[in-house]
Amino acid sequence: MCDMAYILDTNIFIRSKNEMPFDLWPSFWAKVQQLVTSGQVYSCVKVKAEIDKGKDELTQWMRNNAPSSFFIPLDAEIMARYAATQSWAASNTIFKPEAKREYAINADAYLVATAKAKGLTLVTYETSDPNCRKRVKIPDACIDLGVRYCDLNTMLRELQITI
Repeated sequence: MCDMAYILDTNIFIRSKNEMPFDLWPSFWAKVQQLVTSGQVYSCVKVKAEIDKGKDELTQWMRNNAPSSFFIPLDAEIMARYAATQSWAASNTIFKPEAKREYAINADAYLVATAKAKGLTLVTYETSDPNCRKRVKIPDACIDLGVRYCDLNTMLRELQITI
């Protein structure tokens, strides 16, 4: 992994697909593909599973453009960080039980854990809302667990990418 590397949330891909369709924004998707193959951006196997559920053009794009090395597998270091992020969520009295259960099974906790374990910046469109009871928000987990996060435009600026 390079010095300044990022891990992408599922919502980065889905929102990009919806707001910047492949047929209208080919230069954007070409840049994303370059970032994927250059090792500047990654995701995790749990994000791949979420995207595969869509069975749409994004699923096909991932199959054609994201090598297996793009999806970081869950190793012992990540699972130790996953346990820590679950412990943090479980001990937080703001979150409803359903929010804690959802956080335990979706990709979010694994993304936070992977970012922490591998020293990556987590890229998400989610915004912090520490008083949200119905959902554990990625930025709030990142803030409390010491993981750097940003949105897509910030990542592109930091990588000095224009489209």
